[in-house]
Amino acid sequence: MSRNTPARRRPGRRTAVAAGLVLALGLGTAAQAYAAESPAAGAKPDRTAASTTFSGSEGEIPARRMARVLKSLLPKGGKISDEFSQDGYAQLVWDDGRGKSMIGVNVQPYKGGHPMDCEGEYLECQASTLADGTLVKRAKRASEKGGSAVVWLVDTLHPDGRRVVIQEVNASIEGGPVTRPQPPLTLDQLQTIVLSPRWAG
Repeated sequence: MSRNTPARRRPGRRTAVAAGLVLALGLGTAAQAYAAESPAAGAKPDRTAASTTFSGSEGEIPARRMARVLKSLLPKGGKISDEFSQDGYAQLVWDDGRGKSMIGVNVQPYKGGHPMDCEGEYLECQASTLADGTLVKRAKRASEKGGSAVVWLVDTLHPDGRRVVIQEVNASIEGGPVTRPQPPLTLDQLQTIVLSPRWAG
């Protein structure tokens, strides 16, 4: 697994995700506070730092709420199956009538050790900073499980230390047979979902 790929925080519960999107995050302690203000003109934003003010039970959202929020933010009319959730993580298979896609979201406090940049083997990648200081990485990559599946993701890091990541794959499981030419949701749609205030703890 490359260092740019979100990795599950709970190794003992990897089964559903390791076979699919490998969505959860390998996070350590934040190195320094990330300023909420936009960077000065010409300055390169620090994409490795965030504040650590995100609170709650380790910043995690209960499993039932994770699943409920994810389903509520998906476009209407799709068929949902193979649901899995735990605190801070939800995953399901969504079919819009054009083929199944595994989609998952991970929400947890940022603990450092994961650069929010485009280093790594991506087919496409763009890193930016929103007006409120939220770091956003939008990327497409080939499946690390082999085969012809592709993974599209949006990774966000809020100034309060909350990291929210969403990924989808054009298969019902990463590494499995491709079910459609590309994942169903655009990067803009993924970004809208992942930036929803409903993921706030």
